Amino acid sequence: MKAVGACLAFILAAGILLGGTDRAVRPGVVVPPSAVDNASSCDIGTFPAATLLLPYFEVEVRKHVNDAANTIFTVVNTSRQPQIARVTVWTDYGYPALWFNVFLTGYGVESISLYDVIVNGMLPQTSSSAQTGPRSKPNDGNPNIVSVEDCVPSGPLPQPSIDSLIALLTSGASDGACRLGGTHPMAVGYVTVDVVNSCSKVSPLDPAYYVKTLLFDNVLSGDFERVVPDKDVGNYAGGNPLVHIRAIPEGGPAGSIAGGLPYTFYDRMTPAAARHIDRRQPLPSRFAARFIEGGTGGFYTEYTMWREAATSASAGCVAANASVPYMSIIRYDEFENPTVGSGAHAFPVAAAASTTSALFPPRVGASVAGWMLFDLDNSAGVSTASPYSVPRPSQNWIVIKMQAEGRYGVEYDATALANGCTNPLQPVGVDK
Repeated sequence: MKAVGACLAFILAAGILLGGTDRAVRPGVVVPPSAVDNASSCDIGTFPAATLLLPYFEVEVRKHVNDAANTIFTVVNTSRQPQIARVTVWTDYGYPALWFNVFLTGYGVESISLYDVIVNGMLPQTSSSAQTGPRSKPNDGNPNIVSVEDCVPSGPLPQPSIDSLIALLTSGASDGACRLGGTHPMAVGYVTVDVVNSCSKVSPLDPAYYVKTLLFDNVLSGDFERVVPDKDVGNYAGGNPLVHIRAIPEGGPAGSIAGGLPYTFYDRMTPAAARHIDRRQPLPSRFAARFIEGGTGGFYTEYTMWREAATSASAGCVAANASVPYMSIIRYDEFENPTVGSGAHAFPVAAAASTTSALFPPRVGASVAGWMLFDLDNSAGVSTASPYSVPRPSQNWIVIKMQAEGRYGVEYDATALANGCTNPLQPVGVDK
């Protein structure tokens, strides 16, 4: 018995030592890691990060600011070193419509109204000459920042640029033959915020952005607020943390390559020769999302989603991203009755839909509440540079917005049933 116990102890110790590393289970097959060094993993949480994601925004561009639906988000530098954050506003088809830089002093914070940016062309007025606090390092005190010379306040965007931005975010208008976004009364899309090494104006479509500009310090935090001042149905406001996407491992200058992740958040945007150079955690594809519809309180639930594009913006034409398919959605009511939708359905890259929509499986019976099981893999996520022998799932995120009586409400993230490193061949659901 002692020999058996010693053998088991050795096996357990070996398993612990192997945790977080590439583990060959048979010749030619490598299992993706579930965790890496520095207590980091593919699990997404509200920890300081290298990239922040606002999964979905809406702005009513044709109303006065006092009456317009608006989305506001805040970026916080949690470190004493200065940081530069690159903000990119993307259309709902996953095309970059606008990008600009925000200089953050040590422990600095910047709030950004997307109404001000899109309608008025007012970009954040930050500067590398801003006064620092007594606990902060000097504005040239970050060794990974190569230059702060271009980090100066800018004037408002010229009116033709504002008109072009509004057209991109409301009708997908472009000079080419391909549409770059959908048609909707509001400006719609999503936002990414990356820690970078300069106030360079290089486009996120340029591979040089990921090789020469992107940094890996997990220092950013943030949140967003959605404001709907509708006097007819009652004012509404909701908020939630931004999606915090860490660099693994963190630290080092731009262009430094480190392995460990099976694929990354910017996997499709990075150059083919350096596919995982962004080091950002991948997002999951499977979620559980609560809903409640109707009832005496007039309950209403809406899901807002971000989905990895089926066609990368670097390809030029993103019209296919208007209708990105998914594997399955199953609705369960409170009596555990499942329903599955009929026909082929899809969503764009950034989308919002009420849970009463025909895009979701129908609700049956008298129950007004339940949950939905999502497998949003778009079946287009094969990473050709991946060292693993199985295709990877595509990335997604879901935020649940619940309201009652048209004015009371909350917003929170759906429950991820797997992380981005989960083997895509594992069955959908929580059974192991």
